[in-house]
Amino acid sequence: MSFIGKIKMWLKTKVAFPVIAIAGLVLMFLIVKLQPDMKHNPVTSLITPVNYIKVVSHLIKPEIIGYGVVKPDMTLQAKAEVSGRVTYIHPKLKKGEIFSQGTLLLTIDDKDYLLQLKQAQADLLVNKANLQEMTLTIENNELERLLALEKLQVRNAEYARMLKLSKTGVVSKSSLNGEKQNLLKQKQEVQQLENKKTILPSTLAVMKAQLEISKAKLEKSQRDLARTQIPMPFNGRISEVYTELNQYVSAGGLSSSGQLFDAFTLNKVIINAQFPLEQFRLFAQNFNKDAFENKQQAPNMKDVLQSLGLTVMVQDPRGLFKAWPATVERFSDNLDAKSRTVGIMVSVSDSYKEVLPGTRPPLLEGMYMKVILAGKPKNMLILPRFALHNKQVFIIDEMNLLQRVDLDKLQYHGDLLLVDSTKEQTIKANDKVIISDVFPAVNGMEVTPILDDIVTKQMMLWLGEESTPTLSSHASSPPTSNAGAK
Repeated sequence: MSFIGKIKMWLKTKVAFPVIAIAGLVLMFLIVKLQPDMKHNPVTSLITPVNYIKVVSHLIKPEIIGYGVVKPDMTLQAKAEVSGRVTYIHPKLKKGEIFSQGTLLLTIDDKDYLLQLKQAQADLLVNKANLQEMTLTIENNELERLLALEKLQVRNAEYARMLKLSKTGVVSKSSLNGEKQNLLKQKQEVQQLENKKTILPSTLAVMKAQLEISKAKLEKSQRDLARTQIPMPFNGRISEVYTELNQYVSAGGLSSSGQLFDAFTLNKVIINAQFPLEQFRLFAQNFNKDAFENKQQAPNMKDVLQSLGLTVMVQDPRGLFKAWPATVERFSDNLDAKSRTVGIMVSVSDSYKEVLPGTRPPLLEGMYMKVILAGKPKNMLILPRFALHNKQVFIIDEMNLLQRVDLDKLQYHGDLLLVDSTKEQTIKANDKVIISDVFPAVNGMEVTPILDDIVTKQMMLWLGEESTPTLSSHASSPPTSNAGAK
């Protein structure tokens, strides 16, 4: 029998399994014992490299950003002031067309108003003639009265003479009675003229009033005739047209049949910009309080706001076009309780005259715009806005350890974060502020600081207002997330 055969026969015996098990245990024990001892080699933990910039103090204008919708400063809902048929419409009177002030847009049939004007002119001539005649009548009555008074004096003297003679029998009684009758007639004539003198001024006043009425009717006729011509009252743009040629329009009231067209001025637009209330409160702390002490005596709120040295720029929110300079007009009438914003009305003048094709379009009604409100220059500590993590910044102390610093009363200028250097803060000029993302950002952790020259130069560009570029992607650029604030 071969050797392999013998082994197979042995494996079938009862002692084979215990022998194999004991041999396996002995082999495992020998392997463990013969292994060399494991030694732990400690590795020094890595120090996190971070990019930083130095905090600098700079004279800069704090600013806040709001948003609002463009609306015309003046709108017109042109309605017919006289009734009649439309006899002329400007061939370019269409929605969107621009017209200069004084351009004739519509004409209403004026035949009836011409007849009314001629009648009013005739009535005025008649009343003028009647008044002139009455003036002459009064003058003649006065002359007749004076003459009658002289005659009365003569009759009185004659009657007194005849009465004296009748006593001596020279003049008969019948002659005396005849003279007395003449005297009474003369007195009656004087009395009539006196009464007429009293009545004629009242008649003259009535005629003067009639003359004024006729003048008013003439003026109304002239105005009605002028109202048949509808010109453009200002340099403006047509937003809607409601009438057609030969259409009958009625005057005044709320009737739609009298509505002609809608237009808005091009000279100035208004934007009710909404600013966050908390940001505006901090921004308003820079105001000169003396300007508001005598606001009751100030000409208007616009003058008060302009005295604060505020400057305004209006921009397209996407930054596609060149900005428009604007003017602060007034505060809005109320506070928006839902959005917690305060409204400031700003105006842009002559946006159509400042049009640059492809660079700056005109401001049209309904455009949503970004409004940047800036105050007077002030010494502030400046940082890039992306260095802020939930109202905290990370600074590097003298031991190259990370410190989390809380900031309050923050203001902004474009992409810059402004900290008031005149008030006590936990950050100061020349502090090293981390601008790269750190996760986790643990107080006291050791870091390796690396000065970021690119961001430093970028901040200088922002300060010089040479441009407002976005930060390019590079190795030291911080991400936009606030992961390090956890």
